[in-house]
Amino acid sequence: MKFILLAGLIPVILSFLARKFFYERVVKRDGGFGVSFTGRELAEKILKKGKAESVELTVKKLTFVKLGPTHLVLSPDQASSKKGDVVAEAALLAGMVLMARQQNKVVAWRTWALKFSWAMPAFTTIVMAFAMVIGRLSPTLCLGVVAAVLGMSTVLLWLTLPVEKAAAKVVADLLDGTALIPRRNEAERLANLVKAMPWRRIIPGAIAWIGRK
Repeated sequence: MKFILLAGLIPVILSFLARKFFYERVVKRDGGFGVSFTGRELAEKILKKGKAESVELTVKKLTFVKLGPTHLVLSPDQASSKKGDVVAEAALLAGMVLMARQQNKVVAWRTWALKFSWAMPAFTTIVMAFAMVIGRLSPTLCLGVVAAVLGMSTVLLWLTLPVEKAAAKVVADLLDGTALIPRRNEAERLANLVKAMPWRRIIPGAIAWIGRK
């Protein structure tokens, strides 16, 4: 049982360290600055630059990433904010739409992994808590099962991370190599933030709030 606990928790711990170094460090340095456009405006510019003007862009509250070759859903905050890190997240999602138009199955695999990392650990925790309360399973076994599911979710996120990193590179190249954003300082800082964004989702969504400031 100790082996199962360790096997499940080690990838989770590594993910927290990776988020700290590759995402939080960059956001602390570049994320707080304000830009001259909203997340929705930048997403629309990216879609237009990628010849994807026909993509339906909608705004609504959401928990999971919702996008595909023909649609993109932004949260109200992503759509209206002018804060650097939030705008960068909207830009990355637009980049994933561009990628989905070429490799939809690959992007769908990443979005499925993100949803799984939210739903499965939460569901497993509820089931194990109930089993422990009624005395069907020991606390140690329940913790082991939850840890194993968290570990599996984390491995899936690592396996599909290259998808989001590739989308981030597409957007960063657009920001660095085109006049998409006239102000070079804004463009460079946003490009750095966009490249850091995939590391934000390297921890299962069900526990991603831990350690987040």
